[in-house]
Amino acid sequence: MKSSNFAKKILFIPLFSALALFVACGSSDKEEDTTDSGVVSDEDSTDDAEPSGDTDSEPTEETDTATDDNSTDDSDEPAGDTDSDTEPEPTDEPDPEFEQNSEGCTMIEVPKITMGGAYADEINGYLSPAMGGNAIDIIRIYLLGDIKEGTYELGTGLNETYMNCEQCVSVWIDAELGVADEYYFQTHGTMTITEVKDVEGINRTVGRIRNLILKQAETDEYMSDFTLIPDGKCIAAEIVEWDTTNTPNNSGD
Repeated sequence: MKSSNFAKKILFIPLFSALALFVACGSSDKEEDTTDSGVVSDEDSTDDAEPSGDTDSEPTEETDTATDDNSTDDSDEPAGDTDSDTEPEPTDEPDPEFEQNSEGCTMIEVPKITMGGAYADEINGYLSPAMGGNAIDIIRIYLLGDIKEGTYELGTGLNETYMNCEQCVSVWIDAELGVADEYYFQTHGTMTITEVKDVEGINRTVGRIRNLILKQAETDEYMSDFTLIPDGKCIAAEIVEWDTTNTPNNSGD
């Protein structure tokens, strides 16, 4: 019996040693796997991080550059084109002298004159509304001398007096039978003749007067001249227009 138990013990030793060796080898393999796994994980994480860094940096620079270029093009080029092509529209500038000299004057309106007199040098219009009583109020424009297109100043030079004027404007208040209760003669204004047309041998015209001022005057018995009345009344009109090119030559006065 003793020899049998001893034999079992002797047999157990090599089995135990083999089992221990197997366990040791298995443990060693696990440690190597664990170590290898850690190394691979670090390398994988490093590889994943690098592409992420490249993706963030490069697109950001391209986007900024594109934005700057577009903003520069949009702001500079259209603004320059707009400024160079735009031209100011012509406008009638106010006349400070007219505003000053017309203070205290009665402002009048004259409907556009479309009929001339028997001659090219006479254009008759009417005030609306009338200033006086029951008789008519007439504005008379006389064109004398060489009638041609151009711009002329009233109330100065030859046009300062009725005897010498070539572009003459007067107003007759309550005119009847060739006389009137009040007379006014030009002292300020700009006349522009824009067209001269021969109508059956008579010169007809198109034109306008801006900033017209007339002061009260008296005339002689022959109606040959006007003399301004000191401290007399005055009347004014911002614009007077006419076109007598459709007037026949037998229209009369």
